Amino acid sequence: MLTIRKGQAFIPTMAQTEAGFYMGIDPVEVVDVSDRKAVEDAMLRAIVRGNPTVPTLTRDTFPEDVLLKHAKVKSLSTFEKLAQTWKFSKREGAYLIAPYRPLKSGGSEEDPEKTEAIPTDEPIECAVRRLVERATSGT
Repeated sequence: MLTIRKGQAFIPTMAQTEAGFYMGIDPVEVVDVSDRKAVEDAMLRAIVRGNPTVPTLTRDTFPEDVLLKHAKVKSLSTFEKLAQTWKFSKREGAYLIAPYRPLKSGGSEEDPEKTEAIPTDEPIECAVRRLVERATSGT
């Protein structure tokens, strides 16, 4: 996952809960979005870290979004107002680059109309470069 807000790129480690859903955890890398190479390198390090498995938390024990402390904001709604989030995943022989779009009811979802598939026979560095290119150009 790559989130861009106020000139910074936030790249959390994405953990998979025992229930199967994903959540961001530390370490989170924060780099200046104007340095595309630094953003690419941070994304590649997050990919190498992989998706550790963590216990499924209850509603009462679910932590605050890990990005809030790194962005120095107190609420997710404040963070999300100025944020653009992108998902990078690998599925069915392709790397998928998907921007998120806001929902009228609140929250966000992947935008299937703007999702791009890059064949996995391309080096992962090329797919990450394309993700960063799209995310930093606003397309």
